[in-house]
Amino acid sequence: MSYILSSMTSIAVLTVGSFFLGADKLLIVNFAFFWGLICMTVGACFYILQTGFLDLFFEGFKKLSAVAVPKSRSLIETDKQLKKDPSLRSWKQSVFLKGKSLFLGIGSGMMLFSFLSLIFV
Repeated sequence: MSYILSSMTSIAVLTVGSFFLGADKLLIVNFAFFWGLICMTVGACFYILQTGFLDLFFEGFKKLSAVAVPKSRSLIETDKQLKKDPSLRSWKQSVFLKGKSLFLGIGSGMMLFSFLSLIFV
């Protein structure tokens, strides 16, 4: 639902903004497409991080940093407790879900605006 809402909001804002800005329409379309691509890329990064695809990659860097900079026992215990904390895990998942839907919605709305504007300009 938030994906559709953010997509429609970005289309509405760009449409109203293009009428009141008075700038070149093609320039607005180009900027909308460019920022739409950037938002879609950020949303894809949120999606990849949410799936856990890169967890093994990040674990390797954690092991390398543990060799280079040793941790105290209390810090190791704190890290273990944070890994097991269900409220922190649910908060991280909600941040990834909201970020993913927000950026993918805004990006797809901006790209849809640029495609439709090219048809009607």
